[in-house]
Amino acid sequence: MLFTLEAMQAEKGDSLILHYGNTKSPRFIVIDGGPNPVYEKSLKPRLQQLHGKFKNPDDDKLDIEMVMVSHIDDDHINGILQWFGELDANQSSGLPYNIQTLWFNSFDESLGNLSQELKSHLASMTATTAPGSSKAVVASVGQGRDLRRVTDRLAIGFNQGFSGLVIAPDKAEDRVIPIGDGLTFHVLCPSKKRLEALGKEWEKDVKKHPDKAVVASFTDRSVANLSSIVVLAEMKAGGKTKRMLLTGDARGDDILAGLADSGLMKDGAIHIDLLKFPHHGSNRNMDQTFLEKVTADHYVISANGEHDNPDPEIFEWLAAARGKDPYTIYLTNEHLFEPKKRRDIEKIVKKALADHPSPKRKVVFRKDAELSLKVDLMDPVKF
Repeated sequence: MLFTLEAMQAEKGDSLILHYGNTKSPRFIVIDGGPNPVYEKSLKPRLQQLHGKFKNPDDDKLDIEMVMVSHIDDDHINGILQWFGELDANQSSGLPYNIQTLWFNSFDESLGNLSQELKSHLASMTATTAPGSSKAVVASVGQGRDLRRVTDRLAIGFNQGFSGLVIAPDKAEDRVIPIGDGLTFHVLCPSKKRLEALGKEWEKDVKKHPDKAVVASFTDRSVANLSSIVVLAEMKAGGKTKRMLLTGDARGDDILAGLADSGLMKDGAIHIDLLKFPHHGSNRNMDQTFLEKVTADHYVISANGEHDNPDPEIFEWLAAARGKDPYTIYLTNEHLFEPKKRRDIEKIVKKALADHPSPKRKVVFRKDAELSLKVDLMDPVKF
């Protein structure tokens, strides 16, 4: 049986494919699509490879169980919007993919308590804002609306398993969503309480700073990031259970609260097989305490150095948290560079690792010629 996380070359963002189920007829879940040009350069070619090998002979379509957009930020949603837009433009010639459902919380629906005045203000800002500007978060709101519309045109199921937003229900047992073929999702974040609080916070920020989407602070307070969908994916097969924590850009304290409320922690801690580092290894989304409470055999970081991600502190914290334990760090890029500051993040990261040696730690980089790197928790993906 398969249970593999494939991390695409997603530049500064996230683009993941979860492989699971039978090795001869695997199932697929696509999580985020990275910023431009990730779809054209890595995600699209990989989907085409999978289509060529595993398409259904009856209709020439590749079955995709789910597409999940963790949140609206451009470096997560852009590639999915390009993909769906391409499918929409070519509907007349037949769709090559059979996508069962999209899990996605649009900004408008997530923050439904905004006043009509602020909604109108948001709409006007969105209409005149381009991605990459100082109002990039507001631009992503427009991307979210576009994705919602194109999903309807493609007749793809929306947030199946939920009667509205993908949120963590109050009861732990209601957070367990069976996906099939041995796979279960424990939905940890966002909680209804968090979304309500974010709505009030964002409304206050807009009133104080009408030309800004979000006001940053020492810790990550981005409404988009804090509303990230977070799931613990659990695969049971052949008497084995493997788990991976998929975090989007969520903050560590929210993730810990979700794990605790779901009854998944023992004595305040949990060990899993794989942790996808939140927010590309940003030091604003976790601390050493988080890495002490959530330990893993495999750590995946999707980043290319932009915005100083990954921050060198996280490797120091990880080394301190794990001591002499064996574990492996996977990075989607070895050559890390911050173009705005002209900083060689690669040297900083490698120095942080060297300054905190661990005899049983391994570091694996995606090979430059490869579209992705894979972390196999059960049988290896050989395609």
